[in-house]
Amino acid sequence: MSRGSITELEFLRKLQRLLNEADFTATYKFALLNALADLSVEGEIAVDSSLSVPVDAIAEKFIEYYWSQARPYCATEGKGFVLRQSTGRQAFVISCVRSLQAVGAQSIAAARATSGWQRQVRKVAANVKTMPLWKLQKVGSDSDEFLYRKSEYAAGSIRLLPGVPSAFRSLYGLVLDAVRGAWVRQVNRISANRAVLADSDLTSFLFGSVRGSLAPFTRILRDHQRGRCLYCRRAIRSGSDVDHFIAWSRYPADLGHNLVLAHPRCNSDKRDFLAHPRHLERWFRSNIERGSELAERLNAAKLLHDEERTRAITWWAYEQGEAARAHAWIRGSELAQLDSGWRGALSGPMLEKVAEREPPDYVSD
Repeated sequence: MSRGSITELEFLRKLQRLLNEADFTATYKFALLNALADLSVEGEIAVDSSLSVPVDAIAEKFIEYYWSQARPYCATEGKGFVLRQSTGRQAFVISCVRSLQAVGAQSIAAARATSGWQRQVRKVAANVKTMPLWKLQKVGSDSDEFLYRKSEYAAGSIRLLPGVPSAFRSLYGLVLDAVRGAWVRQVNRISANRAVLADSDLTSFLFGSVRGSLAPFTRILRDHQRGRCLYCRRAIRSGSDVDHFIAWSRYPADLGHNLVLAHPRCNSDKRDFLAHPRHLERWFRSNIERGSELAERLNAAKLLHDEERTRAITWWAYEQGEAARAHAWIRGSELAQLDSGWRGALSGPMLEKVAEREPPDYVSD
């Protein structure tokens, strides 16, 4: 960490003060914090521990977060209601998202392919600048620019201050739980929503992975993996699961390059653990070295994917796992403490060594 960088403890204290004391009349500030956390994971931090973040990238994250939330929420059969995201008029981003959905875009991947995508991104970006960007760090009459400074805004980008991106990366799970918990409470507090929210699982609706949405990936992954489970390498003859290689609980995103096909038993045994470097190497060989081939299949089906983003997320997850002395899943209930060996698995040269280490009941290609 460079001299003058914010410490993780200072970061947490200031973030806690923001969430506890700032004025929240809409959910935009929560979405902005969520976006800054995600972009810190996905971005390349500068040598001075800062990170340049384009406002257009924040706007794309907003569209991603609000995509499902812009659809009708059904608390009782036969009734649909788009949840309000503000105590006043409906949040502007909802109308932008619904405009994309209205032209037949059934998914974000399909929306990106429409002629209106960039127009809506620009509109949301302008709204982000007007609304939450310069108001996020205000508590009452005080302004504490510990995340970024308005005076440093240039070329459509903000600069996360030294230490802030690293804090977002190290504390990602805590930050996401805090921010999304506050987001849920804000939606619950909006009076227009109360009639439809009784006894409902609002968190799952706002932020959960729609498991049915993973079904279209099954055939693509089956073909791409030549009909074998990524983990045990045995043929998949009947049922199969689409698994988030980096678990949804660690980084919630349904990106095609992060998805693999597995036997239900393998998927169940792996749970939310990081996969052992032998599996990481196999994933790298399948979804990154053959990433362009997978991308062609996903593009044809209009399914969301981003190889570069997925690589960044994977590196971050294993880096954090190593720092935390996490255990990595091998098979069944067998675990091993993660060490620096995972780094070789993500750069390719471990391939022959991994093949030599495979237990007898693992089948190589």
